[in-house]
Amino acid sequence: MKNSIRSVFGLFGLAALLAGPCQALADDTITFGAALALTGGMASEGTQVQAGYDFYIRHINERGGIKVGDKTYKVAIKYYDDESSPATSAKLYERLINEDHIRLLIGPYSSGVTMAVSAVTEKYRVPMVVAHAASAAIYNRGYRYLFAVLTTADQYTANFIKMAAEAKPRGQRVALIGENDLLPREWMTGAAAQAGAAGLEVVYNGSFPKGAEDFSSMIEAMRATAPDVVIAAGYTKGMITLVRQVGEQKFRPKMFAFPLGPTVPGFIEALGPLAEGVLEPVQWSPRDNYKDAIFGWTTKEFVEIYKKETGGRIPDYHPPQSAAALEVFQLALEKVGSFDSEKLRDAIAQTNVETFYGPIRFNEKGQNIAKTHMGVIQVQNGHPVDVYPTVTAAAPFIYPLPH
Repeated sequence: MKNSIRSVFGLFGLAALLAGPCQALADDTITFGAALALTGGMASEGTQVQAGYDFYIRHINERGGIKVGDKTYKVAIKYYDDESSPATSAKLYERLINEDHIRLLIGPYSSGVTMAVSAVTEKYRVPMVVAHAASAAIYNRGYRYLFAVLTTADQYTANFIKMAAEAKPRGQRVALIGENDLLPREWMTGAAAQAGAAGLEVVYNGSFPKGAEDFSSMIEAMRATAPDVVIAAGYTKGMITLVRQVGEQKFRPKMFAFPLGPTVPGFIEALGPLAEGVLEPVQWSPRDNYKDAIFGWTTKEFVEIYKKETGGRIPDYHPPQSAAALEVFQLALEKVGSFDSEKLRDAIAQTNVETFYGPIRFNEKGQNIAKTHMGVIQVQNGHPVDVYPTVTAAAPFIYPLPH
């Protein structure tokens, strides 16, 4: 394991960690902890997760910080790089708890990594709010200290199937290809069940190992089944390779959809015209209409602030999703007025708030049951555009894709 550490302290300098339950780098600073995929196969997504956490840190510190009891604290995050590895991440969360004495934990990236990490946080009875772990399996283990702000995995492919069934001509034949990892497997299982319920035929259902770089034989096998719809589930690096090889083999389905990829920075840039027409479900859209209870911003106002700070980049759903996890912690800290883990856990469980990411309210499993909406974007003219549902669409859904 690499020992590289990345720490962000808003606009403030480095300070030494104090041991003990106060979670402070210094007397006036609260420290959260996280290990993220800053290198490795999920680094594209991990850096966007960090961008959202850092955005929150900048802006809450500009407003003075978080009031806990009678004292107001600045806020910081201690980061480790888990190199996209579940085993490494679990060890790093052990380190955050036992060596760094940090008991305010925000989640890593991906369901597979979170599955491993949450076993650690549950063991030590430390609350963790996660923003990027959609697998339902994570929340079906009876854990009490795990909470998630995002919509779960079963919603990701549902709109793809609805769009295919509603298309003219109707998409009848569906090919599924997925990475052999926790969340992609759930996506593919859900898509197959949803297709069957809608009367669509699954003509191909294949999986590939993590880190795969050659999809040529699977592409040929899919092509032989003459699918109308292809749904490909994996992480961004692999999906870029898949789309590139699909283009090289001149295979063009009528509909090409990804539960993850097109909105992540680097996807469209890497593929250029090959990205045109691909679809992705989104947990959040810049066109959403929420108002934040802490900062007072609407979704539109958040987007403008983010763009100004990033040289004009329009955020995908990763940054606001990350910020929402920290907002949940802030509300709990202010409500409890202390750093007691059990009291914080109970306060988090009672969360009922609207953020610029959306509404958040947890069920007994720690899942956000207030936010059920997922839209779908399509890459059109080099940009992700909302196309479904039609009531919030910015442009018509292009189907079938031109050859």
